[in-house]
Amino acid sequence: MKQEAALKNKKKKSQPIPDKTVKVLANSIYQSLKDEGCQNKDIIGVSSQLIGLVTSALEADKKSL
Repeated sequence: MKQEAALKNKKKKSQPIPDKTVKVLANSIYQSLKDEGCQNKDIIGVSSQLIGLVTSALEADKKSL
């Protein structure tokens, strides 16, 4: 119970990342993957996995409410 309360408080305190920061972060990740030799299809695969992880987390949060 205490852990759940701590998670809820943490979620309330977090602030969204500004759009400009999101763009800079995305560009940085993209460039790093390209520099490591990833092809566009690999980057799309990584992006799909990230979206899947976020979707799962959102579904889990929804179930816990």
